[in-house]
Amino acid sequence: MTTSNDRLDRIELTIERISNKVEKNADAIDKLTSDIGRFNDRLDNYEKGMRWVIQLSFGLLISATVALIVSALTLLVKTVIG
Repeated sequence: MTTSNDRLDRIELTIERISNKVEKNADAIDKLTSDIGRFNDRLDNYEKGMRWVIQLSFGLLISATVALIVSALTLLVKTVIG
């Protein structure tokens, strides 16, 4: 009977250890899920910021091109008229 009780105690201890490990894994998975959510939010903000920077860059390039064309046309008109 003692052997059976010892074996039962060991089984219960093993089950308790496994249960603790499962709980720790569940907590780790919850934390990882939360971290992934925060990472996705930061990545989304980064992508929006990059889009804004690219649009600003193209806007500046277009403005500079228009200014260059206007200056060239003004010089051309002054040369032809004057």
